[in-house]
Amino acid sequence: MMFEDNIGLLRSTDPELASLLSASGRREGLQELSSREGLPSIRAGSITLHSLYDPLKEAESWIEHYRERVDGAPEICVLGFGLGYHVLELCRSTTADIVVFEPDMGILKAAFELMDLASVIPRVRFVTGTELPRLKKGFVVLEHIPSVTLNPEYFKRMRYMLSVLGSIRRGLKIMVVGPIYGGSLPVAGYCAKALENLGHEVEFVDNSRYKDIFLSIDRITDNKAHQGQLKEMFVHFVSESVVARCGEFKPDLVFALAQAPLTGDSLQKLRDIKVPTAFWFIEDFRLMNYWQRIAPFYDYFFTIQKGEFFERLRQMGLRNFYYLPLAASVDTHRKATITEDEMKTYGSDISFVGAGYHNRRKLFEGLVDFDFKIWGNEWDLGSTLGRFIQRSGDRIGTEEIVKIFNATKININLHSSTYHNGVNPYGDFVNPRTFEIAACEGFQLVDYRSEMLALFKVGEELVCFEDLNDLRHKIRYYLHDPDKRMEIARKGNARVRKDHTYELRMEEMLDLVLSSGYELPPWHAEGEMVDTLVGAAGADTTLGRYLARFSEKGSLGLDDIVEEIRRGDGTLSDIEKIFLFMDSIKQQYTDRAKVC
Repeated sequence: MMFEDNIGLLRSTDPELASLLSASGRREGLQELSSREGLPSIRAGSITLHSLYDPLKEAESWIEHYRERVDGAPEICVLGFGLGYHVLELCRSTTADIVVFEPDMGILKAAFELMDLASVIPRVRFVTGTELPRLKKGFVVLEHIPSVTLNPEYFKRMRYMLSVLGSIRRGLKIMVVGPIYGGSLPVAGYCAKALENLGHEVEFVDNSRYKDIFLSIDRITDNKAHQGQLKEMFVHFVSESVVARCGEFKPDLVFALAQAPLTGDSLQKLRDIKVPTAFWFIEDFRLMNYWQRIAPFYDYFFTIQKGEFFERLRQMGLRNFYYLPLAASVDTHRKATITEDEMKTYGSDISFVGAGYHNRRKLFEGLVDFDFKIWGNEWDLGSTLGRFIQRSGDRIGTEEIVKIFNATKININLHSSTYHNGVNPYGDFVNPRTFEIAACEGFQLVDYRSEMLALFKVGEELVCFEDLNDLRHKIRYYLHDPDKRMEIARKGNARVRKDHTYELRMEEMLDLVLSSGYELPPWHAEGEMVDTLVGAAGADTTLGRYLARFSEKGSLGLDDIVEEIRRGDGTLSDIEKIFLFMDSIKQQYTDRAKVC
């Protein structure tokens, strides 16, 4: 009866785990015992998981031992569940979110059979594998020592992964490498800013400084082969400069955006010195095929397409690739007040911002009877659309784009295609304009994409069209219903702010990197992760408790400890005396090496 009640609750929060537990048996050789008060306990091999005297009192003592960590923690990770006495007490002692790591399904099965877990199940996320869930910044780790002793290798691995995640949450050193020019350049800037907002130390390598020099190569010679050679040499120079900068900045991760000038040779050099690298390919893999050349050199490869692209990557032998859709920088793209003069300049019934791709030229010829403004470059001024093209087809800066999105009644958003005559019926990825218009609280009509339904509620947060006739019908409909336009635009704005910011994308990117075997680069070798050191010393030992005070530092070396001791006042503890002695020995050997 107890098991059925517990499983019934678990089905509402974690149906997959509920199914696994229902199908599991108890751990082989598990002994069921009773405490002096008649409460259940269990023994696995030689290890008794809870007190045979008073497991409730033991749980209270466990909480008091960790009291300083528990108080104020936004999220608590518990290594080991056993029968859950300590977690029951934890639920009574804090309102923080709780995540429990327990790899032994047999023990978890016993807990669900023997214990009333009605107060635990709604509060706790259970992790039984090695994939970390998303955790909040400032999470703390508590250990149930008997459980950790029972499964030492699993908990050693999870302790290390949590230590690295803690380091990520506290802040990494991340080098963001942008392209020389192109559509991914502003996205690189948004990513760098988002990572800074998340608390990371960011070095943004803005390669746009080389744009004029790079483009001037075409004026040196008309020979295409020579142009190609010169451009290749120049990209090699820029790429080597990034590697050189890595030696100075010592990043924990190099994160490059589409078209970033990093060659295979340079990426191999970073791999040789064990600097983790990630790449975000924010282009259409069918049109841009350079990914085939560079993808194998990156440790982590992110895409805005799945399906066929994933299959192609698998065929190349890649494993660490992930879907990461685009987003909006809500600090940049936002609702703005438009003056009367600005409304005259930027306002219209319908508008489009972007380059004049083939499909856009063709479809927009069917909109010439509307109050229509076209902004952007690569348009034919001598065509039927010429009189609608603003600023003679000059590029439009971000600040003005925000005003256009805000001033326009209906923003047309047609994804580019070089060969369709209108909407690409097989379109999949969602372009940045979709998120940016919504972030400005602008109303948009966007061509349907297969990934759209996973990102927005179509019809409620934005409106899709299928072809020219459908687009014309919806333009007329929504021009005559401003209240409906504003309602949809507000909901689209709320969705972007909730789910589609670059801060969220960068957080997801780092979580995926961590869950795929990320290791800190070797320049961290001088200091070990604090939680790893605490675990190795034993959280209940004098040394473990002393080292735990450095948990905010992430990684820790002898120099850090000695510096902290020398800043302190009062009588030295025995532990502090030992560390000072170790430092004096180290200095003696250092001085002797210098003499030799």
